[in-house]
Amino acid sequence: MRLLTFIMFFLLGTISGAQETRSNYARVRFLAVDIFVDSKGEPLAAYQLEFSATNGPVKIVGIEGGEHSAFREAPHYDPKAIQQDRGIIAAFSTEPHSKLPTGRTRVATIHIQVNAGMEPQFALNLQAAADPSGHRLTVSTSATKRETQ
Repeated sequence: MRLLTFIMFFLLGTISGAQETRSNYARVRFLAVDIFVDSKGEPLAAYQLEFSATNGPVKIVGIEGGEHSAFREAPHYDPKAIQQDRGIIAAFSTEPHSKLPTGRTRVATIHIQVNAGMEPQFALNLQAAADPSGHRLTVSTSATKRETQ
């Protein structure tokens, strides 16, 4: 009899835990944040920047590359920074001038998890950008969020 009672409590606890997990899932949502660098007509060969949310915690759940072939691979990132809800990402390309993006291009997409009612705002801190010769570029950066399905 005790064994049957134990099994019933165990099963009820497992079912209750599953329902709690499901309700917690309903309290979060996922966003993709596109990261853009505008090299203002110069060929962009390398960049490094820091991404963070400015109005509350976010959980970074993935990082992928950009749209241009020079930055299609996922950028390098600091795994310890991601655990602190910020991303330090960097990429470089050894392509010749003619095959590098000029102007505004999406260099990465950062996937985040936020609380369901939160409207996150983001900060980008450019640490470096360079042309194929390694000369520092003056660029602008932007982050645009889009809902994921």
